Amino acid sequence: MPHLQSTWDNSAFYTGSDDPQIAIAVDSLKTEIVTLSTLCAPFAEHIEQASLPADQVEPLLAQVRAAHQQRTATSKRLGNLRTFISSVLSVDSRDARASEWKPTLQQLGAEISQATKALDIFLLRVNDAFIQALVADPVLEEISFSLLHQRQLNDQLLSLAEEKLITGLAVNGLQGWGNLYTELSGTLQCTVDGSSVGLAKAFNLLSSPDRTLRSEAWHGVNAAWESRADTVAAILNAINGWRLEETKQRSHHRPLHYLDKSCHQSRIDRATLDAMMQTTYQRRSVGQRALKAMGKVLDLQTMEPWDLFAPPPSASQDAGFSFSEAIDLVANAFRQFNPAMGDFAVMMAEKGWIDATPTPNRATGAYCTSFAEPKEPRIFMTFEGSMNNVLTLAHELGHAWHNWVMADLPRYKTFYPMTLAETASIFGETLVRDALFEQASTPEQKLAIAWEEGTAAATFLLNIPARFRFEQTLVEARKQGFVIADNLKTMMRDSWQHWYEDSLASYDDMFWASKLHFSIAELSFYNYPYLFGYLFSLGIYAQKDHYGDGFNDLYTQLLRDTGTMTAEKVVQRHLQQDIRQPQFWQASLEIVDRAVSRLESLVA
Repeated sequence: MPHLQSTWDNSAFYTGSDDPQIAIAVDSLKTEIVTLSTLCAPFAEHIEQASLPADQVEPLLAQVRAAHQQRTATSKRLGNLRTFISSVLSVDSRDARASEWKPTLQQLGAEISQATKALDIFLLRVNDAFIQALVADPVLEEISFSLLHQRQLNDQLLSLAEEKLITGLAVNGLQGWGNLYTELSGTLQCTVDGSSVGLAKAFNLLSSPDRTLRSEAWHGVNAAWESRADTVAAILNAINGWRLEETKQRSHHRPLHYLDKSCHQSRIDRATLDAMMQTTYQRRSVGQRALKAMGKVLDLQTMEPWDLFAPPPSASQDAGFSFSEAIDLVANAFRQFNPAMGDFAVMMAEKGWIDATPTPNRATGAYCTSFAEPKEPRIFMTFEGSMNNVLTLAHELGHAWHNWVMADLPRYKTFYPMTLAETASIFGETLVRDALFEQASTPEQKLAIAWEEGTAAATFLLNIPARFRFEQTLVEARKQGFVIADNLKTMMRDSWQHWYEDSLASYDDMFWASKLHFSIAELSFYNYPYLFGYLFSLGIYAQKDHYGDGFNDLYTQLLRDTGTMTAEKVVQRHLQQDIRQPQFWQASLEIVDRAVSRLESLVA
């Protein structure tokens, strides 16, 4: 049996947040940024040129190549530092040295952006003839997709000085508010069963078979956030106010709707988002049925918010999974689809690339990240043995596999949007659930897996859309002025009511504070991509038998294309379908419907 680790080993990069090499690396980066600024500065004089004389094309291409190569090298080194410091803070949010380094590294990121701003604006404004020459260049070809995609919004650009100003101010403005939320979520304590615990621990207790404990954990988490309600309200108002003001300043040629901007970042058409959300709302009863079926098993007339992640009753007799058992379970499920994928899951644990052991000041949630050079994925979660934890592990390993199959691609061909990122993770979950159901030999075991499918249906078809509706309401309200905490509660309660309807006895009106996703400074609408990934991955998974032995190659190539195509083009190329039409989403929702029907039959 290989030695599996459930804590990170990042010592190949730095020994800790107090490693003297970090300061040396930071000083080196500052020098590199000066070099980068010097390489990019000459492009400022070409920004306003309507066209370039033919004799300038080759010299400018040479300058772009030099700046691109320097930016790539500098960004990789900064990326390694940021990943390392983030990993330290995830495990211990009170690590003082890491907390000091985080804003410093954010500042360096802003300085890189400022240093390259003249080049970036030049590339967004230069005529098509120069771009055609750039795309044909062997070195620069890797940025062609991202550049052409960004050029679609070149009418939103401000002047060079204004762009630099926004980037610089964001470090202590926009990102500072996001940092405050992260610090709060890592240090807040709540009382559960007479003990003071961190939020990460309390969130795991929401999967407890003991309903009294679940209720205490839920109320404890909400009480903790209630004590900071005004602070989180200030965070949400500042972040959304910043975005609205920036959009207003950029709308000098045409207004850009906040959802159009989000769709552009997610590399989907607005028509795709609208088709998915409208079709899901029409089928919201599928998620509601899942909750009602689980409520029957739990002998509840109607579920409460603290019951949303309750395990089936049979789980109360289960001792739970060890971390090694969970890795083994996920790896075996992955191997049935692709042996290399299963081996990869084991390798992640063998190399110490997963941190899952509970710690006192641990961050909430789970994520997959990676070091830039060498390209190595890392997973963070809090593992305490539940089936939900096992599926979270499968989810994050799906992300990691996505990164791994793209590791040989040039850096700028590996940047995929959230919509396509969630596809691989949910695909990984589905592999594990299906494998477990096939192995189940008793009604209780089958119910346990169908139960997880029901939980997923309720989460993705009800909770995620409720988040989306809340954020839309929040942005619209913020246009009118500051939104106080009591109004945020009302907006959240209304959003839950709109989607859950009578499938819950009450609603979580503090979810706007307890859910990290609303306070992420870098990205708005960190919600609908999960629904997209869920339905999209099910649509892909349903093609498995149709393509037979060729499906693994199709899936791998699809993942590799996510960095260089829009979602629509990825689906058109590999599945010959149009995700802007409701038919694609209806087919995926039919798969969910069948899973919920299976749950209902097992309950009956």
